[in-house]
Amino acid sequence: MNQAFSPGFVIEESAVGGNLSRLGSAHQAGFRSVAIDATVVGRRPRELDVGARSDLRRMVIQQGVSPMAVMLPIPPEHFVREETVDRACAAAVQSIGLAESLNAQWVTLPEMDGEAASLIQQEAERRGRHVLIIGGTDTSGLVEVVGSDVPAHAGAFRLVAESASALQLPFAVFAGLQTDRIFPIFVTGDGGLVEAERLARNFASLLPECVG
Repeated sequence: MNQAFSPGFVIEESAVGGNLSRLGSAHQAGFRSVAIDATVVGRRPRELDVGARSDLRRMVIQQGVSPMAVMLPIPPEHFVREETVDRACAAAVQSIGLAESLNAQWVTLPEMDGEAASLIQQEAERRGRHVLIIGGTDTSGLVEVVGSDVPAHAGAFRLVAESASALQLPFAVFAGLQTDRIFPIFVTGDGGLVEAERLARNFASLLPECVG
């Protein structure tokens, strides 16, 4: 088995094709944390009762990884359009509830503002979850590592294919300063597990304390 990453490295479930029964291979690759996709048919929050959520958490943990985040990858415009805003807000609130059921710390959501953002943030605080905004620019932002400049604020990093040529030391220094809490580093699964592990190990090589 490969050297393990710190729990802050969060592999997205797409790395195993959305087949959670294959998460054992992610464990073998060194990952200890996974982000669950809340849009997968059959596993959407509204489709899971209390028992099903417990079963889901148990299945994930039995394979050596912990559900650390719940992702809601829907278009941000769904939170703006009159015909979709109610459904999008409901999905976000339900994703926060699923995160609580799975004991997952983070929920990743698209950018939004106004009443929708306020409602969702209140729900997250009520349930003790942390919201990460995809593409956000403040301390709740989930920032893709695709350049050499350190963002002024960030809540998490996301390693993507372009990160291979953008893993600059400033990013490592910035992440390493987050010693008061786990600073999540999401790893895209779009290129499969082998590519995800490569991205994570390249980044971890700049932060030796991230593996052990």
